[in-house]
Amino acid sequence: MQLSDYRAIREAGKELGSKIFKYVVDNNKHELISVAKILGLWDGRKFIFDSENDSETLMDFMVFEKTTQNTPAFKRFHLSNPGLNDLQLENINGMYNNYSSLFEVKSIDRIGNTLVLADLLDDNRTEYLLMDIGMSKTTPLDFVLFTRLIPIRNINMTSGVSFGFEKIHKDKLLSAISFTAFQKRRKLNSNELYVLMNSTLTHL
Repeated sequence: MQLSDYRAIREAGKELGSKIFKYVVDNNKHELISVAKILGLWDGRKFIFDSENDSETLMDFMVFEKTTQNTPAFKRFHLSNPGLNDLQLENINGMYNNYSSLFEVKSIDRIGNTLVLADLLDDNRTEYLLMDIGMSKTTPLDFVLFTRLIPIRNINMTSGVSFGFEKIHKDKLLSAISFTAFQKRRKLNSNELYVLMNSTLTHL
């Protein structure tokens, strides 16, 4: 994918995310508070945002995960027949195939703005090609990321929110996931994994 195409698609994705978030809040303000409670961003009276990242985390979870309803917000928004341009349609089609997991950075092409990520929760360590300008310039090899991949055209993009961990924390993260899954006697769903990784990041 050309860098100019990437920038255009990324910008359209940001606009789309804002539209979806507004759609949810306009239709059910209580859902916003419910999500904040799940993520530990509500103290019973008000939102608690220690940084700008907290609001982005809240928005990402609200758009993609099942919260107070059985259908993620982006699907509900799409079913409302909104008027979307071609790039926004590409983004929302990619959202239907979004995939979140804990990844390890295996290689970086800093000129091509891409990273190869290995899925640490997949026994086969399946690899994904991610295009991200910021990450490709600043992320070190063996860095561990919890992120959501959105396939668009011939590349993966993130949803805009990633939790980054130094490689020394990899075993601790995998142990936390295994222990929580053992407690629940099943594999964690995407909601649970997201909340666990967000909480772990906060307490490291």
